[in-house]
Amino acid sequence: MAIIFEMKAQELKLAIIALSDVILHEEIERERVEQIETRLRTDRVLKNPPIVAAVTDGAATRYIVLDGASRASALRALRVSNVLVQIVDYHSPKLKLETWHHLLADIPSARLRQALRLTPQITLHEMSAARAKRELDARTIVAYVKFSAGPVLGLRGDGDLVAQARALNAVVHAYENQAELYRVAAADIESHFTAPKQRAALVVFPRYQPDEIIQIALSGARLPMGITRHIIPGRALRVNLPLEVLERAQTLAEKNAWLDAWLQAKMKNRNVRFYQEPVFLFDE
Repeated sequence: MAIIFEMKAQELKLAIIALSDVILHEEIERERVEQIETRLRTDRVLKNPPIVAAVTDGAATRYIVLDGASRASALRALRVSNVLVQIVDYHSPKLKLETWHHLLADIPSARLRQALRLTPQITLHEMSAARAKRELDARTIVAYVKFSAGPVLGLRGDGDLVAQARALNAVVHAYENQAELYRVAAADIESHFTAPKQRAALVVFPRYQPDEIIQIALSGARLPMGITRHIIPGRALRVNLPLEVLERAQTLAEKNAWLDAWLQAKMKNRNVRFYQEPVFLFDE
């Protein structure tokens, strides 16, 4: 059921901000950024605003992208100086931060072990699944690997949270081109494989907290792309903001005043709807 209502842009937490104040917490995939860049050049609209959290960095306010790193990077590539974002409260109990794990299909365990063994930022340690989970929660390992058969492989990386984030990137780089890679939410390999002799592995990552993401982003480090999973209620989709608005030679105050009037007109014309139930989108 869709609910039609009236709100201001500030209530929706939509704002046009300087792209120079936007920082990422995860790596980007260059091919994906180039695809979005091409689409932005052709369509000339920003369909979905990136989701950001505002944080204090000394005397400045910075905006960490929780979802939409590729969109923000594509706008940078186009030399657009401003971006439309939706600002969320990162510490709201309604916002959930979960983890995607990497399911690697059709890769022999010996090949994966060798690739990881050649990664200088980590050392490998065989352990039980229960111990691996405890050590991952305690951050004494950066990740662990569950095979379809055999012991669990703990990946130990030295250093603080930022150093461990860099080690995780090295881990992902070690195997990303050697297997079919799927992102999965469940850390239980048995839920994905029924044949015990299948050549597969599950790389299990930590479950981060918002303050850890903030620390990583402000340091300039990044996590591997797509391992954080932000579940954000009330997202603004299909805003379809014309790029020329972002490119205008106006102040941010003038652009945001225009944005509020534009959104008010959309609401008055009954173009804005809130869906309480989950939906499927077929034009992503």
